[in-house]
Amino acid sequence: MSERLKRASSYQRLIERLKRNPSERFDPEDWPRPKTYRQVWHHALKGGARGFILAYGVRAGVNFCLYLIRVIRKKAPIGKIFEASLKSLDAFRFAAMFGSFSFLWKSVNNGLRLYRKKDDRLNGLISGAVAGLSILFEKEERRIDLAQQLLVRNGDALLFAITCAQVLYAYTMRPDTLPPDFYSFMVKTARCPKESLLLNHENVRGFPVTPQHAIESIRHLRPTPHALKTLSQLPLDAPAIPCEALHPWLDDCHLTAVERFIKVFKSFLPIYGTLHFVPMFLLRTQHLRKDPLTMLSKTTKATLRSGAFLATFVTLYQYQICMHRQLLKTGLLGRLNSKYLYGLAGFFCSYPAIFIEDKKRRSELALYVLPKAVQSFYSIAYSHQWIFKLKYFEVLMASTAMGIIMTSVHRSQEAPSFLMKEVGASVLDSQVGYMERDLWDTLEKDPLSHAFLQRTWQGERGRQDAVKSM
Repeated sequence: MSERLKRASSYQRLIERLKRNPSERFDPEDWPRPKTYRQVWHHALKGGARGFILAYGVRAGVNFCLYLIRVIRKKAPIGKIFEASLKSLDAFRFAAMFGSFSFLWKSVNNGLRLYRKKDDRLNGLISGAVAGLSILFEKEERRIDLAQQLLVRNGDALLFAITCAQVLYAYTMRPDTLPPDFYSFMVKTARCPKESLLLNHENVRGFPVTPQHAIESIRHLRPTPHALKTLSQLPLDAPAIPCEALHPWLDDCHLTAVERFIKVFKSFLPIYGTLHFVPMFLLRTQHLRKDPLTMLSKTTKATLRSGAFLATFVTLYQYQICMHRQLLKTGLLGRLNSKYLYGLAGFFCSYPAIFIEDKKRRSELALYVLPKAVQSFYSIAYSHQWIFKLKYFEVLMASTAMGIIMTSVHRSQEAPSFLMKEVGASVLDSQVGYMERDLWDTLEKDPLSHAFLQRTWQGERGRQDAVKSM
């Protein structure tokens, strides 16, 4: 009997722990709610200024760190570091976009609340859509990227792999369908010479590649004698461009994979360090002050994981292409060198690599690549006249997306990612970023879990009554 009483009391203590103190629960009614139109304008101006300053600080801080890395690598003069970061037009555009978004959302949302005497999802939808017009402060190419990012706030490892397949197909076969800066980034990251990519493109498309053309393309890459000899004997109808043209400075494919991993990891470690540490210092200052050791160790670990992810991604792709060439030499594949193999290789290298990253960042990476894949596919479809262009479509897309997102954030208090929650807390000056549902809230909102919990509780109460009657 004592054991039953002990179990019952333990269950009650568990329930009490799961229940959050009502005073600690997040209540939308606690948000600042201007009661007059004058207060609405004052509140909106204050929020817009806050958003502008914080967004400018983040963008200028990131620019400063990235430029400092270039100075350390002796690729830029240190005398222009403040001009390139603090006086950057991109930083002001970024800040203006966030500041105007905060101003528009606060003014329209609170204005509608006063005018309609209601505070519902419709207010969030309209105010979010109007605030989405703040994207006009950005450049057209950036507007497209931001609009795509806002419209597709879901993704996982499989989505990342599928989008990478499209992007890497475009990287090798249709580079004209990728944004020039993104393609340049891919070439520098993959460390496969652009000349070698063009040779492979010509070969796959059926154009003959002469030995003279191949040698001239890679001569400045310090090719080994073996590479020069192999390319001098290259037949005009070669099934594929050999590995000697893809990494002419090293003859061994295995050593190339090791070299690729080390170089990519070392190259991107400072960049990932900036992307992880700057938001921590600017957006998570309270957590940093409370537990600096834990925050610094977690951020360092996240930086190392991000660097390892990208290095593994690049290495696996290079290694697959090399193994394809080795199989062609054995005759097992015949002359198979389809253009779609390069997209398929992108799928199989990205899917395992993404699991190195932290689970919370996988969807963010998928969302980063997805717009590039969509843009590439769109460009290919447009070149075949399958679709047509719509002017200012990115503005319409951004406004629609922000209306949906702000409806969810404003009424459901749910944000797709940690970054959006923190931006909501900092830029919009609300408690959105600090709202975390505990297990009890989750059980209450899930009908099946709630029913199970209720039956369990009733059964436990019944056993307690039986014990008392004994």
